[in-house]
Amino acid sequence: MNQQNLKITFIGVGGITGSYRQSLKQLERPIAAVCDINAERVAAIATEENAAAYTEHSEMLQKEKPDVVFICIPPGAHTTQVADAAASGAAVFVAKPVAQDLETAQYARDAIAAAGVINQVGYMARYSDITAKAKALVEGQKLTMGIGRFLTRMGANHPWWGKYDVSRGQMVEQTTHVFDLIRYFLGDVVSVHAYGIKGVSEGIADFEECTVCNMQFESGAVGSITSTCVARAHDNFATELVGDDLYLKLTHDLGLRGQISGEAIDYTGTEAGYFRQVEQFINAVDANDQRLVLSPYADAAKSLAVTLAANRSLETGQVEQVAE
Repeated sequence: MNQQNLKITFIGVGGITGSYRQSLKQLERPIAAVCDINAERVAAIATEENAAAYTEHSEMLQKEKPDVVFICIPPGAHTTQVADAAASGAAVFVAKPVAQDLETAQYARDAIAAAGVINQVGYMARYSDITAKAKALVEGQKLTMGIGRFLTRMGANHPWWGKYDVSRGQMVEQTTHVFDLIRYFLGDVVSVHAYGIKGVSEGIADFEECTVCNMQFESGAVGSITSTCVARAHDNFATELVGDDLYLKLTHDLGLRGQISGEAIDYTGTEAGYFRQVEQFINAVDANDQRLVLSPYADAAKSLAVTLAANRSLETGQVEQVAE
């Protein structure tokens, strides 16, 4: 197949879809069809992209027979969309988080494995300049602690974000980027212990607006992640890595600072990963090479498992094991 003739489609056209569409436009890859349960919205996007419009994803998959499907829907809307797309033979790119429960994610994971299709999840931080630089710097080093935070103030008018039934809270839907990035460096998490507080700000969310989560890693390393959706902060999205005579801090403004064995590290990147993640995915599809993907679905399901365990800990007040 001519690489430029990949038939690319979307399931869900709200929110983050705009970033993916812009990246595809930069890559000169047209979108053939879009699907959304909101008929008015999908018609508008279809007109902008000169694409076919659908309101049922199964109909789109059957009629269009796409090569690539971007799945960009809220956590609570996930049912069989990813599994259906994979079963159709399409490569799948899934916006995070991949579901709001492990059963749905595991079903999709197994469908992807059975179909053998290229798959990627939209954890853009894995594709940034500073992440690549940090990975190279810590190669061969033992990391013993990871610290992260996501501190922001969400608007009260978001249609679904602040509803626990749809989003499963900030750790699952938003701070998942930090959980995933720390996992990328420190490996699998075996247990978590979280605390939170509700009712901090009226109208933003019906779940804990401030949380802390401690983690124990399989390697023996430890970690801690702090989240809030009620207060803006400098370096609101940041990750810190610690080892013997090693400290690195990665920030959302593409700064990488710290020291390793007494040597100062001062690096500023230019690519946050939003574009590169889409470029890398398309490259992987073109080459039919899953090894080009840094954020495969099966690994993203592990990040989901960590944040769901953190939610359980909020409820029980106890240390919770992370599901396999």
